[in-house]
Amino acid sequence: MLFSATVFIPEKPKFFNLTRSEKLSYLSIGTVTLYAFTLLLIERLLDYRLSEYFYYPIAILFLIHIAGILIRITEFENLNGYFEGKISFEENSLTINEIEYKYSDLENLVIYGNSFSGEKTKNYRYGPMYGNGVENLISFTCNGIKIEKHFQLNSERHLDELQNTLIHIITEEKIPFKKEYLNFINEEHRSYILFEFLIGKLMREKKISNKEGLSFLKFNSNKDTQEFKSKYCS
Repeated sequence: MLFSATVFIPEKPKFFNLTRSEKLSYLSIGTVTLYAFTLLLIERLLDYRLSEYFYYPIAILFLIHIAGILIRITEFENLNGYFEGKISFEENSLTINEIEYKYSDLENLVIYGNSFSGEKTKNYRYGPMYGNGVENLISFTCNGIKIEKHFQLNSERHLDELQNTLIHIITEEKIPFKKEYLNFINEEHRSYILFEFLIGKLMREKKISNKEGLSFLKFNSNKDTQEFKSKYCS
């Protein structure tokens, strides 16, 4: 087995699908705004000076908001689904829930794998800090039947394993080569030696042009670029 992951079954999020930190933050902000506005109306419209004790609840609500900020530091997004089954990449086939699909029989193949559990979200100011790594997808048609599955990558290392497996499958031509399959490899993994070897191999075999090949790669320096060109573009 080259790679395996747990299948994720998404479910429609519940109404107001908020995490604990979001509930605390929105509740405290909304309540303090309404409460402060009410006090302001009383003092302005009734021309009545309220006791300072009426303002103490604002401090409490502020502390609740701080609690929400602290909780989000270690908080994960709501899962909105459940785990059931397994997906694995074998040497010559893909297996999903114990059903085998040969690579050579796959059509319209799409693989998206760039999300891992513990990855920081784009919630820079509010909301959960980390994702669950379930936004990964594999979709294909086999014998006229469309298959589409989400799966979880449980760490950044797990993501690396998936990328290395995809590079291996494409390099060894376990699946008939198509240029679009190179897009399965994330930008962050295109500096890998294995990926450089794959691109060089495809350029030598004239399956992609030199210009196309170079556009896929990320080099650390101009020297590295020239060394690659001298090796594969001559």
